[in-house]
Amino acid sequence: MPMDFPDMQSLKNCAKVHGFRQPMEGESEPAYRTALADHVQPRDMIESMEIRNKVGWDRFTPEQERDLLKRKGLIL
Repeated sequence: MPMDFPDMQSLKNCAKVHGFRQPMEGESEPAYRTALADHVQPRDMIESMEIRNKVGWDRFTPEQERDLLKRKGLIL
């Protein structure tokens, strides 16, 4: 099921599920989003990309789909 991660609260909730830290004081949403996505990536590549892109996989743009394939090592 596709999941959206549109804001910091959705990221905090996701972090709890994945046993990841909460945002550090002064940490920006983009920095926290990247750190959380990197943490989730080895366990669930699709969810990691949903975190990075803020939207579920069913709404990825062609560029976001290419980024997913690159991260999986399927294209250069």
